[in-house]
Amino acid sequence: MKKFIVIEICIVIALAVGFWLGRITTPYNDYSHYLENADKAWIKAQQLDSPPVSFDEPDKNKLRKVRAAYREVFDNYPDSRWADDAIHQLASRLPRTDEEGFALYRRLIRDYPDSEYTDDAMYAIAITTYRIAQELAKTGTLESLTAYYDRALALFNQLIATYPGSILQEEAQLSAAMCYYGRGDVNIALSQLDGLKLELAHNPIIYRIMFTLGNIYLEQKDYENAQIEYKNVVDSGDVEHASIANFRLAQAYLAEGQAIEREANLREVEGKTGEAATKYEEAAAKYKQAIAGYQTVIDLFPDTPEGKNAHFYIGWAYEKTKEYDEAISRLEYAIENYPENENTINAKYYIGQLAYANDETDRAIEIFQTFADDPNHTYDHRLSAQYQIGEIYESMENMEKAAEAYEKLLTDFPEPHQNVNHPSRRITENFVNKLKAGDLDEN
Repeated sequence: MKKFIVIEICIVIALAVGFWLGRITTPYNDYSHYLENADKAWIKAQQLDSPPVSFDEPDKNKLRKVRAAYREVFDNYPDSRWADDAIHQLASRLPRTDEEGFALYRRLIRDYPDSEYTDDAMYAIAITTYRIAQELAKTGTLESLTAYYDRALALFNQLIATYPGSILQEEAQLSAAMCYYGRGDVNIALSQLDGLKLELAHNPIIYRIMFTLGNIYLEQKDYENAQIEYKNVVDSGDVEHASIANFRLAQAYLAEGQAIEREANLREVEGKTGEAATKYEEAAAKYKQAIAGYQTVIDLFPDTPEGKNAHFYIGWAYEKTKEYDEAISRLEYAIENYPENENTINAKYYIGQLAYANDETDRAIEIFQTFADDPNHTYDHRLSAQYQIGEIYESMENMEKAAEAYEKLLTDFPEPHQNVNHPSRRITENFVNKLKAGDLDEN
């Protein structure tokens, strides 16, 4: 019996010695070297993160090592001077919409309220929430946008109140105004932005405020005020916003011209020919201002995205003034020089419409047929082009050719256009047979 007692005592002593030896030798528990070890862990993380990696770093193994190194710092040395730095660095290596990133930023705000990164963490959560709301608005999701905007707004306002000296103060004020706009409180947003214009008149963010006001006015179809704000940015000489402000100014002129032209059409239908003529003249003047604006962008900012887009839009503006040859020439230049531009496909199709409007029916048919036969275009775009060919022949009363075009449509595009109201849906085998038979009264 004594033998077993001795063995048990030995085991207990060994465990105790092992425990205290571990406390002494384990680097994380060596409190006499706690700060020194924290410094070493931080330096190791910084060395791994040189040059700095981002969350989309192609070398995923390196990214994992960097993340692990930063986590080691704040997990093992939460009371060190580097803990808040490490949390911030790890959070910035995660996608902004990642819940782990949100959790890290919340931890930073909660556990290190005096950190120099706390306002940045609060802003990161707020701006990400705001952007999520914007994306949900674009996709038409059924989720409540107001809830996201309200959440972001609360955080922006908290940052404004809690950190009055933060370098993010002005950004938060601008973003808070945009939260109001996002949830539909247009007047509140405009009021806040107008207030910021006065308050921050000598702050560099003033140009973004004016530009944002211009965008809101343009979306609200308040073209005059939109043009005023864009002109303010243009006249300021701000390099950062020069190209896009000039481009948006031209866009505002084009949009206003289209709105006035719609009014002219309405007056004409109502038989008010005098008023209609006046409105058409007003619209033409706006289109000319748009053309001049796009040309300014082309001349001054040729290598910017706006400069490239302006080559397309100036063609569409020339169409509005019925200068079809110039419109076609401009669009052909744009297509040839910027084949990867997002406007290229629409421009190719549009040239067919312009050629037809310019009484170049053979050219229009050729353009539409080339477009319809190109597998690189979307199904609906190609179907529409094939339909246009048949419609052109119909308008020429060449029913034989129209029937051929429509038969090709039914053969090459057996599925209907996704738009249930698209005119191509009227084309059926029965319709083609009636067309061939000259049974026009039943079309």
